[in-house]
Amino acid sequence: MNQLRTALIGFGGMGQQYAQMLRDGGVEDMVLTGVCCRNARGQELLRQSYPGVAVYPDADDLFAHSDDFDVLVIVTPHTSHVELGMRAAKAGKHILIDKPAGTTVCEVQELLDCARECHVTCGMIFNVRMYPAYRKAQELLDSGVLGPLQRAVWMCNSWYRSPAYHRSSSWRSTWQGERGGLLINQCQHCFDVWQSLLGMPERIWADVAYGRYNDFQVDDAVDIQMRYANGLHGTFIASSGENPGVNRLEIWGTKGKLCVEDHTKVTLDTNLVDTDTFARTNTEIYAVPGHESREIPVSEDFSDSYQRVFSNFAAHVLRGTPLAESGEDGLNSVTLANGAYLSSWLGQPVTLPLDGAQYDALLREHIQEEQNSQK
Repeated sequence: MNQLRTALIGFGGMGQQYAQMLRDGGVEDMVLTGVCCRNARGQELLRQSYPGVAVYPDADDLFAHSDDFDVLVIVTPHTSHVELGMRAAKAGKHILIDKPAGTTVCEVQELLDCARECHVTCGMIFNVRMYPAYRKAQELLDSGVLGPLQRAVWMCNSWYRSPAYHRSSSWRSTWQGERGGLLINQCQHCFDVWQSLLGMPERIWADVAYGRYNDFQVDDAVDIQMRYANGLHGTFIASSGENPGVNRLEIWGTKGKLCVEDHTKVTLDTNLVDTDTFARTNTEIYAVPGHESREIPVSEDFSDSYQRVFSNFAAHVLRGTPLAESGEDGLNSVTLANGAYLSSWLGQPVTLPLDGAQYDALLREHIQEEQNSQK
């Protein structure tokens, strides 16, 4: 097999971007063979601009022609991701899912189990992790340049969204249609970067604001505290209702601090003496370890981040290259969102792994409350 025959379901904004990238040869190991699009305007665009690419009017028609593709790229509303992924896996198709992997830990785990049983690959489209700044941050952390990690803080309120955005689709920013707001939507990319750099916490305590800036019942601001078994303390702050925003990740260790700002700028502060050694040897009451600061050069161009995701996925399926963004990464990101919701609903910290059944029961209550309020 020289190229993976690729079908795509969902032809909205991101779906069109992925389709064009594949059509134009942006991913050497993948060729676009079909697109599933339900609306007539999109179907006409496909017939005009994508000669030779099959057009499927619905999912049933797509899967009726499953012999015509090897990979299904899922770019549909969140609540359909798991159902479509499982249909694809049972048809023997590899799966590449736009974020989030699903909306609850239970359903995402079911998808991963299904993919494993069907011997197909389940990958995620988390392109932000492919940005040069975060790849460099991973490299620096892996080198041990910070020593044992102590604290991480991500301030990210650069996702301002007006009511026009929230009203752009009926499913958006609702418990019924999206199963949440900021945490299950915008925060998924940052959660993926967070868990890839720092791993998963053992405890989450969250203060989540529901409809602070908007007339809806889902979340639009969050403050999350995370505790790790190794002593690391994490703080994650985000909002979609504040402007101008900040996007800054800072990570402290005994040897210094690493900062990634606006996805592009990496700064490393290195202590001349690590804090543990300084604490043991210093005798002056107000002394502070000296440090040196330097900006780490990285490219500010992340325009190829999606190509990197797709190319890595194809290389994994075809040649066994390690998969950069797996379904397990998608599960971790959903776990962080579900954990924050559950903590806020219970008013107390929650430990991981999450009690999925408890979460699902409380989620159903929120969906019902939302429906009752609309009557």
